[in-house]
Amino acid sequence: MINNYVYELLKQNNVNDAITFENVMRESVQKIILYALSRTTFFKKAAFYGGTCLRIFHNLQRFSEDLDFCVINDDEDFSWNDYMDTCINTLESYGLQAIISSKPGYDEGEIRRRYINIPCAELAREYFGKNMFHKDRNISIKMEISTAFTKGAHYSTEILTSPMLTSVVCYDMPTLFAGKLGAVLNRAWKNRIKGRDFYDYVFYMSLGIKYNADYLNGKFAESTGIDLKDVTDELIKEKLRERFENADYDLVMADIKPFVLENNTINAITKDMLLATVNIISHE
Repeated sequence: MINNYVYELLKQNNVNDAITFENVMRESVQKIILYALSRTTFFKKAAFYGGTCLRIFHNLQRFSEDLDFCVINDDEDFSWNDYMDTCINTLESYGLQAIISSKPGYDEGEIRRRYINIPCAELAREYFGKNMFHKDRNISIKMEISTAFTKGAHYSTEILTSPMLTSVVCYDMPTLFAGKLGAVLNRAWKNRIKGRDFYDYVFYMSLGIKYNADYLNGKFAESTGIDLKDVTDELIKEKLRERFENADYDLVMADIKPFVLENNTINAITKDMLLATVNIISHE
């Protein structure tokens, strides 16, 4: 049976179609997982960052898929296994069956991951009063943590109000912006351009956020092999202009649309607008 907490979230968001149902359900699961992790020692070791952090704590007007974390100090021994029981038990207390997906490779290397899958067909049938999905349909949430400390990161403690009041350690806004700039500059798009990076970039610029230069310079040099001393504001701006000039904006829009309810905000993202922002971007 659908839990009252989940049901109220669906009603508050005026869910009336399958795509929005999945987005709101995913977000409710994300919040429950954050609450579960806050009940452990997790946030003494790691900080939350990325698009979902921006959505939950800073009112980004798009939905986000993954939960991204980074250790506060190098931690080669980090294991998601230390936290999965708490996550599963907490999700089940909210009426959500949780299936953990793991493979041997998920615990190797700098990035460690887990997938939490929530069967949603029966929940959707109960909410809508009819079948909306195939019986095997899952909502999948990827949880990733980088076990290598990132120099220059700054932190803030944010308050999660739903499903329960608790605190979550996050990157602060200038560091979050720097991380997003790193994604815009370095992400290997090929034919799967991530327009959400552009959407988030515009969000930061609309708030007048200045980026954390130490963090961005370190990430940019790390990803490109450029010596850190050669990473200047002008180089960052030059690379941003190249990105914005050469993007396929049809693909940008196609990537954003499933995650944004208000199309007017999408239509505002144009090449000319993005290029204009490069002139006013600045660091702390």
